[in-house]
Amino acid sequence: FALRLRKLRRQYTVLRGETAEKDIVAAIGSFLRRIDSQEGRLDGIVAELKEHAMRGRLSLQRFNIVRYDAFEDMGGRLSFSAALLDDHGDGLVITSINGRTETRTYAKSVKGMSSEHNLSEEEREAIAGAAAGYDRGEQRAAAGRSR
Repeated sequence: FALRLRKLRRQYTVLRGETAEKDIVAAIGSFLRRIDSQEGRLDGIVAELKEHAMRGRLSLQRFNIVRYDAFEDMGGRLSFSAALLDDHGDGLVITSINGRTETRTYAKSVKGMSSEHNLSEEEREAIAGAAAGYDRGEQRAAAGRSR
């Protein structure tokens, strides 16, 4: 019995530690409190990330520009239609038609990839390019044709 008791005391000392500060139960409790604290911080970070993602979907992030010659006697492709859309396909399309003596600029709202305003072929092409995610300054080969 004395041998068993001595063995149990050694095992208890190993578990408890030499001092109360190194007690395995206290160490596990401290560790669990730290995990709970980290989980709380992680939950806060996840909530912020979700909020940023929601705001990002509403920001203008897709755009495309189509350059063209609006008039046969004008060269240089100085006229353009530029679409600026968010992740939902909402935003605007801006068109600038350059002539010899004047330039006219139009802005039309876009909702769900279409507009309540009549859209020109170039404006529809700019919207489609923005929705497709064409590179920001890069033109499609077809957009380079003169009109």
